[in-house]
Amino acid sequence: MPGVATVAPFLWTAYADLTRRGDRIFLWTTWLSALSACALPNARRFVPAAVGVFGLAVFRTPLIPFANSMTLRALQDRPHRYASVRLWGTVGYICAAVASGPVMDWLGLRIGMYGVAAAMLACGGVAWAGRSRERVRLAPVGLREIREVVQNRRLLVLLAATGLAWMSYGPYGTFYTIHLERLGFSRAFAGAAWALAAGSELVVMLLWPRMCGWAAPRTWLVVGLTAHPVRWLLSSVAHDPLFLLVVQLTHAFTFGVFYLAAVQSVERLVPDGLRTTAQGVFASVTFGVGGLVGNGLGGLLYEAAGMTALYIAAAIVSGWGTFLYVVGAPRDEQGTQALSVKESRGGRQ
Repeated sequence: MPGVATVAPFLWTAYADLTRRGDRIFLWTTWLSALSACALPNARRFVPAAVGVFGLAVFRTPLIPFANSMTLRALQDRPHRYASVRLWGTVGYICAAVASGPVMDWLGLRIGMYGVAAAMLACGGVAWAGRSRERVRLAPVGLREIREVVQNRRLLVLLAATGLAWMSYGPYGTFYTIHLERLGFSRAFAGAAWALAAGSELVVMLLWPRMCGWAAPRTWLVVGLTAHPVRWLLSSVAHDPLFLLVVQLTHAFTFGVFYLAAVQSVERLVPDGLRTTAQGVFASVTFGVGGLVGNGLGGLLYEAAGMTALYIAAAIVSGWGTFLYVVGAPRDEQGTQALSVKESRGGRQ
């Protein structure tokens, strides 16, 4: 699934912009994600299971870029309200994290996968019922315009910085619970630490509209990027339970501020009509490539180097990402748009 996430979001979102059928493609990928999830509980051999996982990855990974693009398009000149919608994703994550374990223990993994399929069907149903009746017509674009988006220098700098930041997240995301157990803490403590991090992220989502009045998205992105090396360096020396929990609060910046500012910054760098593609590129590079490399290297080096060394390495990697963005995307540049795509009411994307 991580390998597919490096290309699927970009390919689907670019296809959506080329065909101007983003809403339909979003619905179809939602339904097909549910179908793939239904196939997994019935797979008894490797090949059917692999096909099911592959299908789930192909159709599910572009859903968030699609949702981000559609949300920001609906908000129009109120992008700071995006967090008010995105916070429900955090609420859903917290609920799933709390409930999935007991549900799996009670009903079993097989039934649990049907639950995933049911959730995807519900997502598609809500999207279908809430689809806009107001038609939007956008000028057609071709492969040339898509290529110009992915060659946008400021966008490339942002992608490199966010990709390095998310790469640094790999050891923590993969081995944090194991690290706590090796320090002598219980799984209950680990669960509380994860919940505290998610809760801090939720606070940022709630405060984001006000925070946007304090500083521009670029400034907040610098703050979010800078918080990564700080967090990993603090984590490398954290052994006391209270200190460990305090460090978890930095998740508010390393994910909450980082993610919201990055999504809004991506939206500003390209013209309307190509923003779905831009969100897909952001997802593919940051969470696809960054996640794949970070998790892979973390897995290879964990036993040999240990968590402390991985935290220090993560701080160095994310520090380079911060430096690259600060130097490569100076404040006085106003993200030039590759082309002008006119918008008028009366058609449909």
